[in-house]
Amino acid sequence: MFADGDWIESKDQASDGIRLIQTGNVGFGMYLDKPQNAKYISDDTFHRLNCLEIYAGDILISRLPEPAGRACLLPKSTERRITAVDCTVIRTDASVIDRNYLLQFLCSEQYLKTVNSFLAGGTRQRISRKNLEGIEVPYPSIDKQEYYGDFLCKVDTLVFNEEQRLSYITRLRCFMLQRLFI
Repeated sequence: MFADGDWIESKDQASDGIRLIQTGNVGFGMYLDKPQNAKYISDDTFHRLNCLEIYAGDILISRLPEPAGRACLLPKSTERRITAVDCTVIRTDASVIDRNYLLQFLCSEQYLKTVNSFLAGGTRQRISRKNLEGIEVPYPSIDKQEYYGDFLCKVDTLVFNEEQRLSYITRLRCFMLQRLFI
């Protein structure tokens, strides 16, 4: 599945209910929980607007800058969730593409350069869902995808200092992606 989030206006928001995940929650390869900025909609609004519920394991891509195209894997939660219109939701078929592998590709320099080439708009540049969907993802066999995706996810737990971890992950990701995609 490849779909945009929902158009939720301020008047549609509530003080509790179903959590609205926004572009600010989409970090570079990681989900950024910001409970102090959390917004919600009611169950009635969810049904009235025919919203798309998102689940743990879905990949969210921000179509807005800083940078546009950044992606994260939605973690487990006890809350029901939806996402805003400027986020694209990808739900993979595990027999075809491994979501951890795809997330690693979505963090690659090659992918972000491609996204950047499609940015349009005046004051708020963004990539359209159509252009985002048209970006070709190179992928090897599912076994290799699972191996590389799992390996890079495990590396996240090896380094405890956040700055060191990000530096190490970035360098390792670049090295592995050069081997995979070039």
